[in-house]
Amino acid sequence: MASLSYHETLTILIASVMAVSVAAAYQECSNQKSVKDYCNVTSFPDLCYNSLVPKIGSGITEPQEIYNQSAELALAEVSKASLEFAVNGKLQQLIIGKTSDNRSALSAIESCRVLFSLALDTINTSLSSSDVTTPENRDSIRIWLGAADADLETCQDGFDNFSYDIRDLVAENLKNSTEYIIISLDIISEIDRCASSTMEGNKNCYKGDHNPYCLSIKGRKLLQAASPNIANSDVVMARVGSGN
Repeated sequence: MASLSYHETLTILIASVMAVSVAAAYQECSNQKSVKDYCNVTSFPDLCYNSLVPKIGSGITEPQEIYNQSAELALAEVSKASLEFAVNGKLQQLIIGKTSDNRSALSAIESCRVLFSLALDTINTSLSSSDVTTPENRDSIRIWLGAADADLETCQDGFDNFSYDIRDLVAENLKNSTEYIIISLDIISEIDRCASSTMEGNKNCYKGDHNPYCLSIKGRKLLQAASPNIANSDVVMARVGSGN
C-alpha cells in the first residue's frame, strides 16, 4: 500500500484537529452561559426566561438542553394553536360567524391546517436532529425553524382580505406559536455566535473553507504536539491552507 505524502498526512491531521477544535469551542461556550444570558438576546426575553426557568433552572445551562427545551415549547404551542383550526373547531366557528364568504374562509382555514402540519414536521425534525455542537447542524436547525415560522406567516397571510376582526382572531391565535419559534431561532443563533467567537481566525471559519487559522488555541497546540517535527506550525499550516 502506498504511503501518504507529507502534505497528505498533514492535511488529514489538520482536518482531525479542526474537528476537535470546533468541539472545544462549543464546550467553552457551554461553561459560561445561563438561561438569562441566552434569553436576554432573544426577541422576547421575559417570555423566554419565564418559560424556560421552571424547566431547566436559572444557572449555567448546556446549550443542547436550552435549545431542546425551547424547541419543545415551540412545538407544544404550534400543536395547541393547530387544534383551533380543526374542522368545526372554536376558531373556525368564530370566523364563519363573522363573514358571509364561508367558502373563502373555509379554504383559508384548510390551508392553515396544511401549514400547521408542515410547521410541526419541521420543528420535530429540528428536535430529532438537534445536535447543536457543530456549525453545520446549527445551520440546518435555523433553516427548519425559519421554515416553520414562514408556514405560520403564510397561514396568517391567507386572511388578509377578511375583516379586521377575523385577521385579529387569527393573529392572536398564532402569536404564542410564532414567538416561541423566534425564541428558538434566537437561541440557536446565540449558541452559534458564542461558539464561533471562541474560534481564532477570520469570520468565515464556518463557511466550509477549512482555513487552518480557524483552529482554536487548543487545536493548534494539539497539531504541534502531534507533529513534533514541524519547526514552524504557522508556516506549514499556511502552506496547507493555500494548497502550496
